[in-house]
Amino acid sequence: MSGSYLVMQTLGDAVRAAVPEWMVPFFLGVTRLGNVGVFLVVFTLDYWFVDRERGAHAIGIVVGGMALITALKYFFAVPRPPAEVNVVPIDGFSFPSGHATGATIGYGALAAVHDRFPDYVRFGAVAVLVGLIALSRVVLGVHFVRDVLAGIVFGVGFLVVAFGLTDDDPRAGFLLAVAVATVALLVSDFSTDGVTLFGVAVGAAAVWEATGPGSTVERMRTRAVLVVGVLPVLAGLGYVAIKLVPPPVAIFAVSAALGAGLIGAPVAAGVFDRAGGTEPA
Repeated sequence: MSGSYLVMQTLGDAVRAAVPEWMVPFFLGVTRLGNVGVFLVVFTLDYWFVDRERGAHAIGIVVGGMALITALKYFFAVPRPPAEVNVVPIDGFSFPSGHATGATIGYGALAAVHDRFPDYVRFGAVAVLVGLIALSRVVLGVHFVRDVLAGIVFGVGFLVVAFGLTDDDPRAGFLLAVAVATVALLVSDFSTDGVTLFGVAVGAAAVWEATGPGSTVERMRTRAVLVVGVLPVLAGLGYVAIKLVPPPVAIFAVSAALGAGLIGAPVAAGVFDRAGGTEPA
């Protein structure tokens, strides 16, 4: 083992030793808040029901951020901590932490685009939440300290660059997502994650280009249909693409349908409402 690996393992062991065993279930819960599905659902609901341009731009940023994580993981190809310290079974590469990077990007974008509370409240809450998620990855033995710290740095850097390049423009956000996803696709040698993110980015960008902003969904009946009927279907498409690992062409088709569905669902709902002449509930 190299000296740096031993240092990282020692730091991780020290962190795990400092956390009492009864707190492990707490960190198992906290770590789930770093799953991309959590903040992707938040921005999807914002896009569907509150502000389509703001939500669409954020979706593009999040998809681009997830593609960045895939590209970095495959580029560095760093192994995870030894299996004997893993509290949960896991595979894939370790550097940077996907949860730490993704949480920084997702919740950081959430704080940046919503100004209901003062800056210090929003970004302070994000800092605490991201810190807990990053800590959870070390406590659960699936990342080194170096991985989570680098993830936060990469996440902040990506947010600064992404918001600077896109200037809150959804079209630019989706184009950025497609560009970064293309890099991830090539760097990861057409991995499942790479193909999935490329498909989502292409599907979302294509539908946005075809439909534009439009209006949000106002009718309560239609909102209920989207949340109860459409959202689970889209989640199922994501599960098929990532967990069942069909052939690459099928992964692309399913994930492109997912991206198209996220962006196109409120458009289709608006057409349905106009055709049916439904009244607000």
